Amino acid sequence: MNFFERHKQKLTYFLFVIYCLIFALFRNLFLDLPSYLRYIVFFLPLVASYFFYNAYEKKKRVIDLKEYAEKHDYNFYEMPDEDQVGIFKKFKSTKIINNQDKFFNLLVPNDNNHSKPLIVTGKNVISGGESSVTYYTQIFLYKNNAELPKFFIQRKNTFDTMLGERREHTASQQSGIELYKFKKKEFPHNRYFFFSEDPNIENFITNDFIEILKTGIIRKKALINIESNGQNLIFYKQWSRHSLELMDYYSNLFRALKESLNDSQNQKK
Repeated sequence: MNFFERHKQKLTYFLFVIYCLIFALFRNLFLDLPSYLRYIVFFLPLVASYFFYNAYEKKKRVIDLKEYAEKHDYNFYEMPDEDQVGIFKKFKSTKIINNQDKFFNLLVPNDNNHSKPLIVTGKNVISGGESSVTYYTQIFLYKNNAELPKFFIQRKNTFDTMLGERREHTASQQSGIELYKFKKKEFPHNRYFFFSEDPNIENFITNDFIEILKTGIIRKKALINIESNGQNLIFYKQWSRHSLELMDYYSNLFRALKESLNDSQNQKK
């Protein structure tokens, strides 16, 4: 983490104070300007700073991911082609976090033993009247060597919890999969939706998987989404791009979850 990242909030306050002081010192000069020039003088530095900072963040993110790729034996593609990201589009839940249908900053492991995930970033733009908000989500995809039951685990927010069964019905319609409630195991339904139409899904989801999921919640207070499309698995924390340190944390967490599912699968054979 560099100086700017460590002190981002302090620097923002400092620059704002400097900005106000400059206007206070040159207040009379500012008031003597024509009205249209006042707007330009006032807003131009703010707009320029915004675009400069966004460009800096984007460039720095690419540099950081290139370093991560070199350290962890990945190939990095800032703007991957359609063939490279097609595997991510086979998951229904990516529409939740990528309504622009564009993936970027792709990391592909050099080895082919499926122990490390493919990592990519999706972009979601939510419009609200005349403005919009952009969210980015980093997605971890693990390839699997055998067929998997299809399922989708989706985090619940406060709004989901308050609406209860009404929200469960709506979420099921949005996912296109029936909601499933565990009968024998203590799955954290208060924190997650679980969707699946596989009659043997409860045998496939192990107690180890559930405990790791709970541990991840407790340690980082982070709710994650997980989907199996019958062949591969994706994991992601919705609306989050991670620091390099957290990328390692989530890679380890997701790998542990995947391996606990594979243990279940091996026991069934």
